[in-house]
Amino acid sequence: MLQIVILICSTSLTPAACQTDTALDVIVGPQATNAMMCGLQGQAYVARTAVVGRSPNEYVKIRCSPPKAVKAAQRQSL
Repeated sequence: MLQIVILICSTSLTPAACQTDTALDVIVGPQATNAMMCGLQGQAYVARTAVVGRSPNEYVKIRCSPPKAVKAAQRQSL
């Protein structure tokens, strides 16, 4: 299983620099069974929200991470 993580990043960041600790917003989405489904479900999740088109100075990045890594990152940010 993979956890869908949606990062909203400033266009001043390169895609490689867009991480959970540098993103403007982090949205933890549902879990997916594999990497392909994570990408597809992540895109569908973004399409159903108001995230798209918030600002011309932001972009969306979809990450697929093991759920344990996402929970550990959330604990560190508290």
